[in-house]
Amino acid sequence: MDDLNEIEERLDNAAEVDPAAVAHLLARVHPRLQRALERIARPAARIGLIQSSVGPLFVAESDRGLLGVRFADCGGDTAILHAIRQKFDLRDDPAAADRIRDEIERALAGDHDAVANRPIDYSLVTSPFQRRAFARLRQVPPGSVVTYQALAAAIGAPSGQRAVGHAMATNPIPIFVPCHRVIKSDGSIGNYGGGVERKLKLLRAEGFRVDKGNRVPSEAVYGHWQSHIFCRPDCSAVRRSDRRKWIIFSDADRARVSGMRPCKLCCPIG
Repeated sequence: MDDLNEIEERLDNAAEVDPAAVAHLLARVHPRLQRALERIARPAARIGLIQSSVGPLFVAESDRGLLGVRFADCGGDTAILHAIRQKFDLRDDPAAADRIRDEIERALAGDHDAVANRPIDYSLVTSPFQRRAFARLRQVPPGSVVTYQALAAAIGAPSGQRAVGHAMATNPIPIFVPCHRVIKSDGSIGNYGGGVERKLKLLRAEGFRVDKGNRVPSEAVYGHWQSHIFCRPDCSAVRRSDRRKWIIFSDADRARVSGMRPCKLCCPIG
């Protein structure tokens, strides 16, 4: 830093020291020193292991929000710890872990705001595309699902279905960033990083039911993301429009609970 070198040179030669000039130089260099010190003093990540209704979980949070959730019996703990260590100093904090467990349990018991309102720290998500996908996914209401293709279209990448699939597979904050609400375009539930049974458990806890083949049920209705109107699958409004603009509810009641209005053409009945 040139300013620091200048200060050092002047202090080395006491005869030339001008207190006012040195004060001026310190004022100039202070913001740069502060930024350097902030880089040295890394933020802390509070971590812990918890037992939840969906199994053992590794969890981590920073001062900005939830940083990571990992199903501890599915492997990959070392990878997420390594990723966190690149940017944070780790602090074992059972109290913070217990708070996260309580939020998950409340959500599974029906208090979906416990998860939906949780601040998220996307520090482990390096791709802007993935950040957009995750932010949009958090707008999909409990009790509904969206296809990979529809989520890609919703963030302005209609041909980005595979990229969305990769984002869901590498999601560092499942449950809170609800990748369990993303399904295949053919109506099948698809895979999940924590296993299909966990995906089904999370969906059922939110009021989304599937049929015996783990597919969208026949009584499902389609809700339009922009108009907030829901229709039967065979409604002419659905047939005419791009299905990538719709989210799927297992029935009309769930659509109503989420704030959707019934279509006046097909009159879906709850």
